[in-house]
Amino acid sequence: MRDRILINQANCVSSSKGSAPMGILGTAAGSRNKDRKKKPDELLSSVVRETAIPAAVELLRSNAKFVFPSGTAWVMLVLAAESIDGLSKRHGRDEAKGSLIELIDSDQIKTVATAEMLGEEVFGIIPNTETLARMEEYSLLAGAEYSWAVVWQKPSGELLVDLVAEATFKQAQEVASGALSLEEAVGAQAWREHSGVTTDEPGTLPAADADAVAAVDTADEGDPIFDSIPGGDEGAGDEPVFDAAGDEPVFDDEAVDFGDEDAAPVAVEPEPGFDGPTGFEEFDEESGPVTAGDTAYAPSGEEAVLLENQEQVREVIARRFLSEDLDLDVRLDEFNATFAIGAPVVQIEVPQGATEWLGDQVAQLNRQANADLAQLRWAHEDELRTLYVNLMSAHVEQVIRDVATDREGSRYKALKDGTEAAHRERESEKEQRIRTRKAEIVQDYEAQAKKLAEQAALQAEIQYKERNRSRMEREQADAVAEIERVLENSYSHDRQEILRVRRSDAALKMQVGTTRIFEVLAEKQKAYLEAEEQRLGQWKAEIQRIVDDNRKADIAQAEALAEHQRTTDEIGVMRREQEALLESIRNEHADRIRRMEDELDRNRKDAITQMQAREAEWQHSLSLEKEKTDSATQRNTDLLQQMEVVEDSVKRRYEARLEEMAADKESYASELARASEIQSRYNKMLIALIVALPMLGGLAGFIGGAAMGG
Repeated sequence: MRDRILINQANCVSSSKGSAPMGILGTAAGSRNKDRKKKPDELLSSVVRETAIPAAVELLRSNAKFVFPSGTAWVMLVLAAESIDGLSKRHGRDEAKGSLIELIDSDQIKTVATAEMLGEEVFGIIPNTETLARMEEYSLLAGAEYSWAVVWQKPSGELLVDLVAEATFKQAQEVASGALSLEEAVGAQAWREHSGVTTDEPGTLPAADADAVAAVDTADEGDPIFDSIPGGDEGAGDEPVFDAAGDEPVFDDEAVDFGDEDAAPVAVEPEPGFDGPTGFEEFDEESGPVTAGDTAYAPSGEEAVLLENQEQVREVIARRFLSEDLDLDVRLDEFNATFAIGAPVVQIEVPQGATEWLGDQVAQLNRQANADLAQLRWAHEDELRTLYVNLMSAHVEQVIRDVATDREGSRYKALKDGTEAAHRERESEKEQRIRTRKAEIVQDYEAQAKKLAEQAALQAEIQYKERNRSRMEREQADAVAEIERVLENSYSHDRQEILRVRRSDAALKMQVGTTRIFEVLAEKQKAYLEAEEQRLGQWKAEIQRIVDDNRKADIAQAEALAEHQRTTDEIGVMRREQEALLESIRNEHADRIRRMEDELDRNRKDAITQMQAREAEWQHSLSLEKEKTDSATQRNTDLLQQMEVVEDSVKRRYEARLEEMAADKESYASELARASEIQSRYNKMLIALIVALPMLGGLAGFIGGAAMGG
């Protein structure tokens, strides 16, 4: 397993693929947990600059020895800074590391570093000839521990970096010199995943297709692959109605059992893996499409597919054959237009008058049936697509063999041999033609010289020869180049004519083969449609059975619900009547309480008025008694004064009168005390009456309310 670093152009995000990290990045990530945070001048980023993704891709593509045959993946060395005891601006004083930093800064050692790699304290080295030569000068780099990293670019512009194996500086030199193949350096697994070249493993073909592929190899003419396949002239039969858009799958927790599943007419099994023969590449999700402009096997004149269009290419082209210049590929657009149809849809209507429960059950069964049919349809489409790609791949290989120029007895080999013979004959005549052309040029030169010699002196002739000698030599060289160009043009024209004939015949054979393959696929699709129609009927019958089985229970439930609803309505009517009666009683009770409160208020006011009037009368009586007392006292005082003046005789004469008046005084005092006591008792009675009247009113209201409520 490997660590994978996903590097975005704007923000680099790393993710791990697998459980056991391998290579330098894993150790670097683990050793970065230190007690203190490094300063900026202690980081690798202080001496190794971040490389822009377009520049990194250009540098990797330029190193041809380390480019995979697919042309879309490249190999570089990855070095962890800690493996050389760190590399930062602080190491500039070290003689070896200071020189290394200068070489990296001057771009004499080609490096690739992204933000994520710098964060991990690792950087990549592009092992071209110049870089390896400068690295060899430093034992620090020659003896360091490296890792092989495979780099490729996704259609979205992201770079993916895989650490695939440990590496040494000596291995990089051997790969650069050709002594060691790139496949041996990076390992078989990385080569299979990224090279775009697959090995021929007939045993991996499906059992149903192995005999057909073997039949293709036994003959050169025609397409024996279809001899054992019955024709497609039978009628398709009645087919169910399909929904073009299809429904999203909704899976229930419990699937409906249809009985014996083995009785199905077509068993859907996953297709075994198919590794096509050498010479073509199958697209996958990681490596992306292989375009003709990105591979060494494709014609150099073919334009490369832009990154933004690679997703569309992947949807249309399943396989592209790179070992030939016939531009043959297996396309999926015709297959999708012919066989990519929607899954059958189950739509059972809810019976009239059914309850919501039964409707929900029918809808759930409809969704479950549609999900099952959609899953079955997808499995059938995958099987058809795999069979189509396998058959078309075998057919393309047969077409390539049919129009091959190295097959004995074929007219294409004869054309090529004739062209080669004509080219060799022209090559053998090249020296003679060159000598003839040079002699003609010399003769023209001599003729011109003689002509001028006749017209001028010998000196003019010598000057002319000296002055025009270089022109003569240049014309001779141009004549040689012209002859060689004519020979090459003739040879290229002949090869293009042969290629045109081969392409025309290959296109015709491809059309015929595609038609016959479609007939085979139509037969299999017919079987699949019958299986899907049978499954559709099973679902309809099952849903109808469930509806019929639950119809009586649903009717009983509906009646029970109706009775329950009627009872609920009656209870509601009675409740509303009771609430109305209770409301009227409450209103009447409130009215009576209000009237009693008003009456109590009036009685309280009348009592207060009476008590105030009685108090005024008592106050008047008291004031009269006080006036009488005052007048008596005044009179007594007057009498005393008279008595003081009167002689003793008068005193004796009035002693009896004084005694009488004293008695009157005592009677008046007792009468006054009695009046005060009466007034006090009256006040107490008035207070008791004031307190008792509200209590009596409340008690009367409570008794009245209790009587009316009972």
